[in-house]
Amino acid sequence: MKYKRLIWLACLCGAAVLGCSSEGQSSDDSESVEQEDSVFVASSDSVLEESGNSEVATSVQEQTGGAATTEKAPAEDSSASSPELLNLLNTAFVDSSDYWGVQPYAEQANQLGIQFHNGFDYFTNQEEVGLQAVSDGRVMFVKIFERPPDGAFQINLAWQAPSGEIVSYSLEPSAGPANATKIAEQKVLADKMMKAITIKAGDVVSQGQFLGYLYGQDEWAHVHMTVKASSQGPEKWLCPADFMATLNGSDLLAKSLVWAEGLYKGSKQPQLCNY
Repeated sequence: MKYKRLIWLACLCGAAVLGCSSEGQSSDDSESVEQEDSVFVASSDSVLEESGNSEVATSVQEQTGGAATTEKAPAEDSSASSPELLNLLNTAFVDSSDYWGVQPYAEQANQLGIQFHNGFDYFTNQEEVGLQAVSDGRVMFVKIFERPPDGAFQINLAWQAPSGEIVSYSLEPSAGPANATKIAEQKVLADKMMKAITIKAGDVVSQGQFLGYLYGQDEWAHVHMTVKASSQGPEKWLCPADFMATLNGSDLLAKSLVWAEGLYKGSKQPQLCNY
């Protein structure tokens, strides 16, 4: 009887040892999986930062408290990541009453036979006009430009919209050929505009954001605004009006007819987009 009890106790001890060993192994496996998940998330953050997508990387860090986590991110909604369509404000001017005329978009071989124009010109007779961004985007460049034909000065700037199009402004104190006196004054005005610009290359701009001022010499001072399909391949110009959601009810067409009357004396009545 005593012999049987010893055998029974030995069996109990063996079972206990096996149980402890199994529990320790299970705990080690759990820690190993947790560490692998943490490394995966951390390396994902690094890839996001290296790709330049800082907004997404910031979002991941905010959700995880800035540290690695064992929770895997949910599957990305494909509809949310699709690029938004370009949407433009009606004018580059903060105050839409500051422009008296608009030269519309016209392709090279348009049906009306008006002169080629790859964007909109917003003409003003004001000496100082506040400017705004007509769309969201990331700034590509801001620079003083001297026109090769006559040496006239202007400011050129552009940004790329989230949907890929390139929106550009040329801030021109006047229009047409300029003599030496006028050019000298334009250089001064270009320097003044450059100092007033609130953005630089690499900045992110928001629709409606204040950008600076156009300083004019006469009633032909204007912002020349263009929209290009993309930064890749051959230039493909787009009519800005095709991307203006609030075009109906605006005075853009009426003011383009004011411009056309001065140039064509009633012989032509262009639309905002002339194909």
